[in-house]
Amino acid sequence: MAVATVTFRRCLVNTPEAGSDEKRVGSRIFFDLNIEGREFVDVYADVQVNRQGDAALCVTSPRGYDGPLNLQVFQGLVEFYYRQVTGGSLDGLGLRLQDWMIEQEMVVEFEV
Repeated sequence: MAVATVTFRRCLVNTPEAGSDEKRVGSRIFFDLNIEGREFVDVYADVQVNRQGDAALCVTSPRGYDGPLNLQVFQGLVEFYYRQVTGGSLDGLGLRLQDWMIEQEMVVEFEV
C-alpha cells in the first residue's frame, strides 16, 4: 500500500474563503503532500466549526490533489493539526480575529 507524507505548514483561521460567517468559523489548512515520490505543494483543506460550542469539525477533501487517499484518516489528521495549532479549545475561536495566520509545521505519514 502507498504511503502519504503530509507536511502541514499553516492555518488561516476565520476566513470567509473557508466559509466563515455568523454561524461558523471557517479555516484553511495548507500543507504539502508527497505520495510515493509525487509532490503536491500548497494543497489545502477547509475546516468549519460551529460558533455555538459544538466541537464537531467538518473537514473537506484536499484541494489541489484528486488521487487516491484514505479520506477518513486524512480528515482525522487535519482535525488533530487544527486542534493543536488553535490550542485545543474552540471556545470563542475567531470571534475577534479574521484571517488570523498560524504558522506551525507538523509532519505525519499514513497509508493511502
